[in-house]
Amino acid sequence: MHRSYLKTILNSTLNTQSIIFILIQFLPLKELNSEELEENKLNIKFIQNLNITNSPKWEKLEINEKKYQQKIIWDKIEIKNDFIREDYNPNKDSNKLLERSRNYEDLTLGNKFRSVSRNLIYKGNLYPEMSFWIPSSFKHSKRFTYTVTGQLLGNPTNRSHKDDCNWDEFWKSCADSQFFFEATPVNTKYFSLGLNYSQQESFLGNRADGTWRDAGQAIGFQLKTNLNSSQGFSIIGNNLYNPYGKGGPNNKHPKPGETVQADLGRSYLFLYSKAWDLGKHFNSNSHSLMNLNAGFGNGRYKSAKEIETNWINLGKYEPIFSFGIALNKKFSIFTEYAGQYAGVGISLRPVNLPLTATFMLRDFQGSNQGIINCKNGDPENCRATIDTRLVFHF
Repeated sequence: MHRSYLKTILNSTLNTQSIIFILIQFLPLKELNSEELEENKLNIKFIQNLNITNSPKWEKLEINEKKYQQKIIWDKIEIKNDFIREDYNPNKDSNKLLERSRNYEDLTLGNKFRSVSRNLIYKGNLYPEMSFWIPSSFKHSKRFTYTVTGQLLGNPTNRSHKDDCNWDEFWKSCADSQFFFEATPVNTKYFSLGLNYSQQESFLGNRADGTWRDAGQAIGFQLKTNLNSSQGFSIIGNNLYNPYGKGGPNNKHPKPGETVQADLGRSYLFLYSKAWDLGKHFNSNSHSLMNLNAGFGNGRYKSAKEIETNWINLGKYEPIFSFGIALNKKFSIFTEYAGQYAGVGISLRPVNLPLTATFMLRDFQGSNQGIINCKNGDPENCRATIDTRLVFHF
């Protein structure tokens, strides 16, 4: 009985162990008896402690208001700079810096020449004109886009008017005014392309027709490029198109009774320019320059004899030139042969503005040119006259 009872208990125990083993194998209780549980518990505890450690602790601060109510006193400290020159002028230097910033292109060009109509620009300086009728061929400077010119011819290209005019006659019947406007909207690294407009008929005295349409207006162009730093080439067309259809015939004189408005001559120019830096002279801060313009032109740039034969527009090409020396950026002298006119002149920039005044003496006695203005076409009857103009760039 006893053995039977023990056997029964033993069998029951084995059965119970077998069931427990089977449950352990199939039930998801792995984490309950593994080390991962302990590690997870440790990790959870570490994170909790970390959050507690890093969490901000707020504390009420007691501020002493009297301490922060004290005034701050600023003392002016004078800084002495022993390196400042005695002739240092901060206003002057700042103005010079501003001017240079505006002329960035000219300053970065180094020793390259640029033109503004008949003026030259070199090393950031605007020089006077080097000619009266012949433009410069250097690429147009980006410093200025527009040029306005007003000029006064001492006597007209008309033999019916005498050359020796007194002061009253000069303004009433002898002088002839003309106006020009130049714009250069296209200015690339390699070339510049501009338009020129001229108003050719005088508005002064009894030589004025009195109407805008009859003022001899015309439009042309100017294409310029630099061959290198000191040489330029240009193709220029002057007074090519009149929007009102006015002007004179080409290559022939007007027919008897034919009405012709004022016309400076439809002209094409092929020009070469060369400039030299002569260095600083006469205690000047700017360099002295020498400039040569040479080439071929027709129209009003033909010889006076050719114009007498075949009228003032277009026609054959003849050589022209101008040669000038700028002593500094304020004063220049030049001589010029421009076909119809030839003479000598001076150009001035009296103020520190892009304003130039130019004077040319022509038609002096014995001149082989300008005979259109000489009585009976005789060079010995020529009387010297002075042409003047004012030029403003902006």
